[in-house]
Amino acid sequence: MVLLLACFFQGSFGLGMKKYQPFSWEAFWVVFSVAGILIIPILWTWIEVPDFMSYIRETPARVLGLASLCGLIWGVSSVLFGKAVDTIGVSLTYGVNMGISASLGSLIPLILFGNVPPALSFGLLLGGMVIMLGGVVMITKAGLEKEKRMSQLQAAQGGQAAPAKPLSKGLMMASVAGLGSAAMNIGFAYANRTLDIAAGHGVSELSASLIPWVITLSGGFVANFAYAAYRLVKNRSYRDYVKPGSSKAYAKALLTSLIWFLALGFYAKATVMLGPIGSSVGWLAFNGLALIISNAWGLKDGEWRGFPEPKKQLMLGNGILIVSWIVVGIANSFA
Repeated sequence: MVLLLACFFQGSFGLGMKKYQPFSWEAFWVVFSVAGILIIPILWTWIEVPDFMSYIRETPARVLGLASLCGLIWGVSSVLFGKAVDTIGVSLTYGVNMGISASLGSLIPLILFGNVPPALSFGLLLGGMVIMLGGVVMITKAGLEKEKRMSQLQAAQGGQAAPAKPLSKGLMMASVAGLGSAAMNIGFAYANRTLDIAAGHGVSELSASLIPWVITLSGGFVANFAYAAYRLVKNRSYRDYVKPGSSKAYAKALLTSLIWFLALGFYAKATVMLGPIGSSVGWLAFNGLALIISNAWGLKDGEWRGFPEPKKQLMLGNGILIVSWIVVGIANSFA
């Protein structure tokens, strides 16, 4: 149930990254960075573990450095994620991003930390990963087909066909963002050393599971805030904060921030509940089900209206993802 909540929030927060006028992208992102990446993680962790900083200070500097570096890599890529949503929509961005993130972000921690499960479990896990990638390919194909038909329709109506560059650029941004999302889970797995330290002092593992995010996201905050603030000053878009209607944009940015970290917070707790390979099995399931939810939102938002064939491909891709989620769950039961 906890993992399902995490998936719901993860699949939903991208909606807030669309239609946030009168804010420019950078005005929105500064608020999101400060609230979602810095304040909310620290506040929630402090509420559950008031002495969390003392456990961070006990953590070896190498662990803190590596986890923060992974967060920094994610921070750079998350900027691309936000721009990809604007370029190619929620469904396609999530599909490409989460396919890459799920496969690399779940497999690499197993290898790095020597947590490779028994042969049967590992085989099923790899099988689930392959099935998931098949679903992602189908969803990506649906997006490409939709874009092609949009161009044909526009040309038939006497307009100029949309150039291919925005789509290819959007796919590239979503792909790179997927690599960064994988780095995020690797950093989280590194920072779990602090969870062990806190648990050794008698702190509940479920509560202590939030601490690794504070460490990992510290690097992510630097990248996100620095770039957005630079754009804010360069474009003088700080004026957006006092434009008419900005109160709604503030509310949307803050709500998006909260939903985003609710996803990560509940995911952290789910990894503890899933057992020894929770950060790998959980990451696969987290991305797979969140992708299904994001596609549902994309359908509701009208992204696929008027494109019945691509929509069928999208639904087939979602069905494949559900199968992969079941396989991954069976793999965890044998771990």
